[in-house]
Amino acid sequence: MNNNILRTEKVKSRGQITQAAEHNFRLRDQANIDPAKTHLNKILLNSLGVDTNRASDLQEKLTAFYDGLGVKERSDNVLMMEFIVSASPEFFEKKTLAQVEGWAKHQVDFFEKKFPGQVKIAVLHLDEKTPHLHFMIGTELESVKKYKNQKGEFFKKSWSLNAKRYDKQFLIDLHTEHAKHNEKFGLKRGVKGSMRNHTSLKEFYKIVDKALKADYGKQIEKSIQSLETGLLSGKVSIEEVREKFKPTINGILKQNKVLKEKFALDVKKWAEDLSKREAELDEALKDTLARKALYIEAINEKRHDTNLLAEQQAEIFQLRTEVNKLKPKALLDKNTTKNNKLVL
Repeated sequence: MNNNILRTEKVKSRGQITQAAEHNFRLRDQANIDPAKTHLNKILLNSLGVDTNRASDLQEKLTAFYDGLGVKERSDNVLMMEFIVSASPEFFEKKTLAQVEGWAKHQVDFFEKKFPGQVKIAVLHLDEKTPHLHFMIGTELESVKKYKNQKGEFFKKSWSLNAKRYDKQFLIDLHTEHAKHNEKFGLKRGVKGSMRNHTSLKEFYKIVDKALKADYGKQIEKSIQSLETGLLSGKVSIEEVREKFKPTINGILKQNKVLKEKFALDVKKWAEDLSKREAELDEALKDTLARKALYIEAINEKRHDTNLLAEQQAEIFQLRTEVNKLKPKALLDKNTTKNNKLVL
């Protein structure tokens, strides 16, 4: 079955935005892409006019955009939402480039209607195993406050960053709505709450192995050397230190996340196996109890037959004893009758 695929992730820091830009704009080397096909990738929407040759430009343009709205950021704000849209690999088999691009445009239409004015970046990737799109969406939200004074009623508009609506139910409904939008392609919504893997087990373990083999020491040393270069020219601000180390720390955390997800997957698999085993044990226990009842009934029946046989044997023995007691008297009576006949 061709399944519609929709995933999402909250982006809470500018470092994450820059990392997303590096991936989406192909500004870093990646093992899972085919460089010979990278030229086929397309930026389908770039509402902020981001320089796609500079990884930091996305977060800089976004910051300027939020500042222009008068947004007052809080430390716990979600800066962007990233959505990844794709479909089952078999859906793309034998599809022409024009057909894939038509499918991609259909996805852009959905997101522009669902999140009007908030879609900042939409990029189509055709250089990985399965074609897919990345959508980077702002979380700006306009609110209107009503207040009164002596001159009458007034309304004040303001902007803030708010991602509260992206709760579990919203995302479930969004997935359903998005799948319905793609019914024209013969795509179906995946099973709700399914624990099906998003990638093959072989690919998943490649990711885990890569995370386990990562040399964090080299990354940190590289950042330190870069920082030392800055120190030679003068004092370095805390902000510069933070910006230097953010990519490294975020990279480590991201790799650590892979291991956490694997652990979570292992726990779910263990739970599934345990649940299945418990069900099997329950069935085995029911079968054993049923057999036990039959065995008890059979044993009781045999015991009854044994008791009955013993009673019959006792009765036979008693009858034989009575017979033996009667035998001499019968013989005597027979002899007496014979003698009387001779006298006569």
